[in-house]
Amino acid sequence: MWGLMIVCYIGMFFSVLLLSISGFQSYFDFLVYKANYQEFALLVIMFYMFSQTLIMFYFIASGTAIKKEIIKNQINTVAYEKVKKTKMILFPHLTLNIFILGAAFVLIGAVDTGAISSLFQSSLFIFGFFHFLYTVRIQHMGFKENINIVIELAELNDTASLVN
Repeated sequence: MWGLMIVCYIGMFFSVLLLSISGFQSYFDFLVYKANYQEFALLVIMFYMFSQTLIMFYFIASGTAIKKEIIKNQINTVAYEKVKKTKMILFPHLTLNIFILGAAFVLIGAVDTGAISSLFQSSLFIFGFFHFLYTVRIQHMGFKENINIVIELAELNDTASLVN
């Protein structure tokens, strides 16, 4: 669990970095490893989607593990309600951000064909990027809450084993 969380944080860091470079590349029109804006944006969006999907998987898997631990040890706690609350806060923002940045990427092609203005696509990307920074903050708070729940369960489990 801890290793996966570290991988998620690394993915969050590189997503912010790559999205920033991609945004600057679209405005200043420079190459990154001989890749133009469209080619580099494809790499960036694939990495971004992978890292965000991994974070969703982490919260789903850790929630399932916490629920199994509660049931297995018959611990009377509201910890799983906290897990559900964390997911209810995080997942709407996460899925919305995946949709916004995914749409901004797809609209690169529409800009190239002249179907829409680059101002619309750029505005969508900028909005999506700042929303992503907000989502990263929510993800961090979710990770902290998840750690607190695991610690709470460990303490309750130790107390339950002392009583028995």
